[in-house]
Amino acid sequence: MSKYIAIILLVFPGSAFADTTTYICDYPTYSNQEGNHKIENKFVLSFVVDTENDKSYMVGNNGSAEVIKFETGNRISFLEITETRNLMTTTIDKDLYSVHSRNKVIRGELIPSQYYGKCEKK
Repeated sequence: MSKYIAIILLVFPGSAFADTTTYICDYPTYSNQEGNHKIENKFVLSFVVDTENDKSYMVGNNGSAEVIKFETGNRISFLEITETRNLMTTTIDKDLYSVHSRNKVIRGELIPSQYYGKCEKK
């Protein structure tokens, strides 16, 4: 986990802890077209919400990206649009349970997956 905080500090040095909230989400299981599975390699996503600059970022195994934040009632959701125009969404509820959905199309074929886990709020 300290590795992810170090990445956050390197990526967002000026405002890393000015007015930010960080959600660190661990996803131990996922589902795809073949059924439900346990994660073999740890899968963690972190979301940094910078309220001072009204921006949000996702930090994961493959680097970081700016994401669009939606807050509705007692949940928060993030939308990532990848370079290849695939959509990834993450929703965190009031109890910090989370679902991360990937809606990928590769070579014209839909490759959906959903990851299930829980987050820490810092």
